[in-house]
Amino acid sequence: MKHILRFFLPLAVAFCLTLAPPMNVDVMAASTSSKEKAGKKSSSAQSHKSKATSQKAKSEKKSLSENRKDRSKKATSHSGKKKKSATGDSNRDLWLKRAQDSEIMTGIASWYGEKAHGGPTASGIHYDMYTFTAAHRTLPMGTIVRVTDQENGKSVMVCVTDRGPYINGRIIDLSYAAARQLDLADSRGIGKVALEVVSDAEGTPLREDQAYFVRYTTERRSEKVGPFRAFVDAAAMHEALRQAHPEAEVVLDSSR
Repeated sequence: MKHILRFFLPLAVAFCLTLAPPMNVDVMAASTSSKEKAGKKSSSAQSHKSKATSQKAKSEKKSLSENRKDRSKKATSHSGKKKKSATGDSNRDLWLKRAQDSEIMTGIASWYGEKAHGGPTASGIHYDMYTFTAAHRTLPMGTIVRVTDQENGKSVMVCVTDRGPYINGRIIDLSYAAARQLDLADSRGIGKVALEVVSDAEGTPLREDQAYFVRYTTERRSEKVGPFRAFVDAAAMHEALRQAHPEAEVVLDSSR
């Protein structure tokens, strides 16, 4: 029996040793696979983190760019308003100086009526003989002029909406309504007048302390409606009041 054990024991040990290395290889392979999986998870997490950081950076950059654009637009708008305001003041000063220093302020006024009524004007609007407008060769469209008849002293405020007159010696062509207020339409036809520019091309009075009013007379006293800084507003009120008060007129007076 002893001899049999001595013979089989080395064989058993050798057999066990041959089995041991594959088990170690399996363990090592499993460990390596686990490490690779962990590495992949870590790499994936880092990739997601990197993408999130990149997206956040892009978002911040876009927000910063939009803020800069908004600031730039606001600055440009503010600058434009300042520039426009300065230009408007400059225009008023220019026309005030021209009104004060003009050498051609008197001449002959004529008028035009039914034949031109409803037709086009140089300003683009249709001529209405019943509104207070006029034609002048050089004054900007929209300029308000006070026309005073040098024979009877009557005056009327008109808005330049057309070009003319083109007859030598005449300086302004009045609408029928304006000529009638000066007593030109029904009798004389033409008359010597004095012109006074009272507004800029927007119809705003040249003097800051003046405004337009609509004046009319009741049975008891004279009334005034206003003030209006824009001539178009005064003209609209004038048109409304003329239904009940045909003698109503637009005048320029102190707004204080």
